[in-house]
Amino acid sequence: MIASTLFAKVALLLTGSMMLGGLGAYCGRNLRTLGSFILILLLFIGGAIAIPFAAKASPLFAIGLLTGWTFVSGLFIGPVVQMKSQRLGWQTVSAVFLGTGGVMAGCGLVGALSGIDFSFLGGILGIALFGLILVGLVTIFWRLSRTGRLIESTIGMLVFSGYFIFDFFRLSKSENTWEAAINLSMQLYLDFLNFFLYALEFIEALSDK
Repeated sequence: MIASTLFAKVALLLTGSMMLGGLGAYCGRNLRTLGSFILILLLFIGGAIAIPFAAKASPLFAIGLLTGWTFVSGLFIGPVVQMKSQRLGWQTVSAVFLGTGGVMAGCGLVGALSGIDFSFLGGILGIALFGLILVGLVTIFWRLSRTGRLIESTIGMLVFSGYFIFDFFRLSKSENTWEAAINLSMQLYLDFLNFFLYALEFIEALSDK
């Protein structure tokens, strides 16, 4: 039977999410207007809030929402990825994407198969994520130095490496339902997206003279 285990369900949804997110990033690479940015941001935030509620009521409907949301997320980061590719080259961006997949796989093995109880990471990572959000808000008005960017992006990669471990641990302990699969897939997709963006920022800051 297709997607008979929770891991298979998540793998199926996550693979589709990656493909749609990539398509969205390609389609949205030249978006520049403030209006389009605000609309996409609202759709992105609204989808992130709606999907967990929809997963409780109707997993099939939630999968449809997840499909649209991952495409919108691609539109949202498309201009950033385009800008990084112009500065670093598509080869570098592609290598960072593949490297992010490798980090996720390695951390996933640790989280799911090591036998260690990683439940304690939830609170620690939540505090660290809040700190990253605050720093991100500050950088809207005050650009960090090269050293500051390297430190921020390194911490960001460490935090989302921790989330890879934590969320794969949760996957190994969760009930085999489509609701759990949808929520975990969305979380892992966000982990991947954030690690990828922080990794690009790190490489860009490293290459700056």
